[in-house]
Amino acid sequence: MSTVPTLNYFPDSGIPWIKLLLEKEPTQLGIEITAGVMASLLIIYLLVVRSLRFRYINELKQKYPDPSVALHDITVAEEVLNSSARKEFPFILQTSLELALFRTYSVPTISKLLYATGEFTRNTRKRAEDTELILMEMADGYGHIEQAKRKNANLPQAEVDEQCQRQKQALKRLNEIHGKYNILNGDYLYTLSLFIVEPIKWVNRYEWRQLEQLEINAIYRLWYEIGKGMNLKDIPPTVEEMVEFHKQYSREKVRYAPTNWKIGKPTVEHLLTKFPKFMRPIFSPIVYGVLPAILEPIDVAGFGLEQPKPWVVQLISIGFYLRAFFIRYFMLPRFTPIIRTPMKPDPKTNRYKPLYNVYEPTYPDGYCIFELGPDKMKPAICPVAH
Repeated sequence: MSTVPTLNYFPDSGIPWIKLLLEKEPTQLGIEITAGVMASLLIIYLLVVRSLRFRYINELKQKYPDPSVALHDITVAEEVLNSSARKEFPFILQTSLELALFRTYSVPTISKLLYATGEFTRNTRKRAEDTELILMEMADGYGHIEQAKRKNANLPQAEVDEQCQRQKQALKRLNEIHGKYNILNGDYLYTLSLFIVEPIKWVNRYEWRQLEQLEINAIYRLWYEIGKGMNLKDIPPTVEEMVEFHKQYSREKVRYAPTNWKIGKPTVEHLLTKFPKFMRPIFSPIVYGVLPAILEPIDVAGFGLEQPKPWVVQLISIGFYLRAFFIRYFMLPRFTPIIRTPMKPDPKTNRYKPLYNVYEPTYPDGYCIFELGPDKMKPAICPVAH
């Protein structure tokens, strides 16, 4: 059988690369074609990431060119935060709020009161879960409404009102719990300032982009609104004044006291329960070594801890930088927001069941907003019909 003179069909002077391809072994040719296709797909993917990565913030800036609008309109602030906290930076913003709460324990007037309640030593997990769920119930209303509108553009007003009512119920419950204790107004304001300062600091330091002024204003406005709902006095009226108050109060009030770490240590031990039991002895020294590196030096001293080694601080910074680089250039933006609280109660229990749990579930059958908090303040029955 004669061979077909394949090369004769492709004169060298016309398309010489054809000859080069046909001279290659079939296996080698297949590998090179596959590699070329994969490289092309990767380039296309990276271009798509680049075109979409800033989509959410660009849309918001185009819609609200004046960043001060978030200071004057709570609905705009909630819309902006729904994007920032639930799509753009969910992990860092959640972590920053957890650290904000932790930093309050370095103020002796706060730690002594918390230690006296016994809640931290008896049931740290429940106390942490109650705090998180109350805060989320106050903040998740807009996200619930937007999710529902994507499924039904003509969402009944009754559904909107229900979510707004949940926010009011959570704020009322928070005030009921705090009303049982003699808490200084300055300590309230310091806690409020941490919920504003820490998220801004963490995103600007560790995320794939820094916050726009529109987003900073939205963070301030949301917590300012909550502070007003808690009847706090003398809330700093601007972001800049809130930051200045935070710095001054830290210098004046953060001091070492034995109760600081008596509250802080159970919280760290609770954090370790994220890991399987057999891994906790491995991660425990890592967590305790990292903690001082992510706190402010004044808080480290307040807890009576050793200041972090410079190489640990540097290693953490490198780790966060690599994470931010990978997200910015290799990850598509999140298309659906992360929301932990459910839109509706579980039809079987008529209670709100968290959509996911990081730790062992505190409320496996769901929760009622007015039952969150210390057991001694729990009503006989939930006063709100779901």
